[in-house]
Amino acid sequence: MAPTFVGYPKVFVVDAEGKPLLPCHPARARKLLKSGKAEVLRGSPFTIKLKYPVSTPVGSLRAKVDDGSRYVGIALVNEHTGEVVFRGVLVQRGDVVRLLTLRREYRRGRRYRIVRHRPCRNRARQQVVPFPSVRQKKEAIYRVLADLAKIAPISGVDVELVSSGVKNPALPGKSTREKVLNRDGACVLCGSTRRLQRHHLVPRSKGGTDTPENQVLLCAECHRKLHAGGATLDRRGKTFAWVAHAVLGKAYLLALLSRFGEVRVAEGWQTKEWRESLGLPKSHTNDALSLFLPGGPLKVFGPEYLIWPLRRRRWEGNPTKTCEEKNGFRHWDVVRAVRAGKVVFGCVRSLKARAMTLRTAKDDNFEVSYSKARLLHRPRGLAYMPVW
Repeated sequence: MAPTFVGYPKVFVVDAEGKPLLPCHPARARKLLKSGKAEVLRGSPFTIKLKYPVSTPVGSLRAKVDDGSRYVGIALVNEHTGEVVFRGVLVQRGDVVRLLTLRREYRRGRRYRIVRHRPCRNRARQQVVPFPSVRQKKEAIYRVLADLAKIAPISGVDVELVSSGVKNPALPGKSTREKVLNRDGACVLCGSTRRLQRHHLVPRSKGGTDTPENQVLLCAECHRKLHAGGATLDRRGKTFAWVAHAVLGKAYLLALLSRFGEVRVAEGWQTKEWRESLGLPKSHTNDALSLFLPGGPLKVFGPEYLIWPLRRRRWEGNPTKTCEEKNGFRHWDVVRAVRAGKVVFGCVRSLKARAMTLRTAKDDNFEVSYSKARLLHRPRGLAYMPVW
């Protein structure tokens, strides 16, 4: 059964002692605010704080994570009622490798510039596993869930792990060789059934996977001609490079997610079957909310969010950030702007003399006027931007 999408979002609630409660209807939150029984705690996601403690909170939510290399789908689902109270896409940082390389070059330059040269000490350092570029992506997922756990009662996590092995049951056969042989049956160029060999569309040396999607069946003669340049094959393979970061940190991610309770793991082909049973298109949030479907129909509340993990350490005297605040706006502020009669939500990217640019869902450099923008939320460690 297809899920029902509701336009208004659920309001997160915490009591006077900071314990997270189940989200409530916006009308109920409005009455609590008007009567003075609650106050606004944060703007995005919108959360209110009660002025009295709740001794016996009822209910819990389950976090759903669709892990990925660049984008990670996250959802909070009440499995008893089928309500999806939060869904968003975490945009992972892609500059960590470049910054680590730059830091290494700075260290090397400082070491060789001093008069009294000291020997290199990097061989005495222990290698951190997983690598820092991989570890920061897994820790970013944990940062988002830890932040949501402050306003939502999370009792467990369901996660889809990226896999590069032979896991797809759609093709008959146990091994990769059997799956390719049963799928093609003969040489894809000449149709011969003698002296068949497997050919990797993307070579393993260039990041190609050993999955059936990256292999085709060729006869020995066509295989030789293809490598010699005498034949062409109009097919695209599957590379392993885009899933390298997601695959390497599986154990580290599961260890982090176990802090929230029970962790259930699913494969990609299972998520696809669950998502297609709901009739949803392919997206990161749809994959996340489809994990381990509850018994009843799903009811999705509110908009989808784009989440950016901000850098924890500020670079004092950064020459590229000469303007910290202008006309009451700062970098990464979530604003609501109007341009050409259309309402746009975005995060502040740059502050110019006459206008500022925003990161939006469709444009990473959207320019708006200061007078046409209104501040909605000032993030501290994570920037949540609604996508209406």
